[in-house]
Amino acid sequence: MPGHKRARKLLHEMDPFDVDFTEIDGLDNLHHPEGILRDSMEEAAGFYGTKKTWFLVNGSSCGLLAAIAATTRIGDKILIGRNCHKAVYHSGLLRNLDMEYVYPELIPEYGIQGGYTPEKIEKALCENPDIKTVVLTSPTYDGVVSDIEKIAEIVHRHGGILIVDEAHGAHFCLMEKGPKPAYLCGADLVIESLHKTLPALTQSAVLHLQGSRVEDWKVQKQLEIFETSSPSYLLMASMDECLREMQLHGTELMKILQSNLDEFRKKAEAWKWIRLPGKALVGSNGVFSYDETKLVFSVSGANISGRDLSEKLRNDYQIELEMETMNYALALCSIYDSKEAIEKLADALTEIDGELEETETSFSHCYVENQKVFSIYEAEIQEKETISLEKALGRISGEFIYFYPPGIPVLAPGEVISKETLSTIEEAMKQGIVVNGLADYNQNEIQVIKE
Repeated sequence: MPGHKRARKLLHEMDPFDVDFTEIDGLDNLHHPEGILRDSMEEAAGFYGTKKTWFLVNGSSCGLLAAIAATTRIGDKILIGRNCHKAVYHSGLLRNLDMEYVYPELIPEYGIQGGYTPEKIEKALCENPDIKTVVLTSPTYDGVVSDIEKIAEIVHRHGGILIVDEAHGAHFCLMEKGPKPAYLCGADLVIESLHKTLPALTQSAVLHLQGSRVEDWKVQKQLEIFETSSPSYLLMASMDECLREMQLHGTELMKILQSNLDEFRKKAEAWKWIRLPGKALVGSNGVFSYDETKLVFSVSGANISGRDLSEKLRNDYQIELEMETMNYALALCSIYDSKEAIEKLADALTEIDGELEETETSFSHCYVENQKVFSIYEAEIQEKETISLEKALGRISGEFIYFYPPGIPVLAPGEVISKETLSTIEEAMKQGIVVNGLADYNQNEIQVIKE
């Protein structure tokens, strides 16, 4: 990220100071749009085929917070995917929500999360008939797409509202062959990050409303709370320019990208140790569709970690990847990635693969189903103390612990700290993965609820 890949043609090489305005006469107001911003967002809704689309200048995080706040009351019980972004968990803290978790399937071969099966959603809603809001992430950081159409039908049949964090799928609207956007599959509110996979500036995103189950004024009200009162016209101009680019050239550029990635994947078939998951995942482990613009380089079973692979590409080939974990590294591609850049990546990985050997050690991070004692809000108001990690087994966490990226908590406040979770955290630190949330920067201590 960002998806514009530093292309200078964005905003026609305009000096950012030339478009850094505020809400002066003639430039409209994002929180009460009546002029050019209203027209631009209506044009966006027309392009996407949604009932309404809002520009977001605080990223997808503010869209998630606003969507959840618009569809819940204080103290409500909601169902969320356990691999949701930390912003979803923060909504639980802010609104005292009782969060029931549904866990995605696992793809052990690659050490990545799978999708959500409709059956799991149905079971959770039958067991918790008071749940009226469901929040899921699709696609995942790694490109896994769940069966949103069937899940939406189930949620609606139970009288609920479906919110989909589609931050990593903003480009789906350009794909003739590929995953369908969630707002065309029955989801009620969908959040997309334009800056992740499309040519817009960092922190730009959109929030889509579809159908009649959510009143638009409720969403607008919450956006006024969670979004800055001084929205950046530079960001909004980049969103407008991004949408224009998609309308004029997006489908054509996506075809070129997909063709280049097809060639990349053909070269990857010759690799012995670096493995690249793709559409073969579809049909098992909750994977309904797969986004092949996500390149997951699994090194499980090879004598290199995902972090080592990422560092080698950075230091030896001047190629920066998006994310690394213990067992794989991830590259995000966009319509602004050139054929030459993709070929350079393929050549580098082919060379590295030829230097690797087999090893018996590997580590696959999966989210442990931790026992929940308190809600996130309840945990927040408890008295806490700081102890060493080695003494934390069996204690109740008083803070979020997550790897960033992707910002998904491996441990949430109110959950019992299990042996498996401690092992995951310790292994991540050993591999050099950044662990956020621990009570001290040296990562030796954790905040727990006082007994």
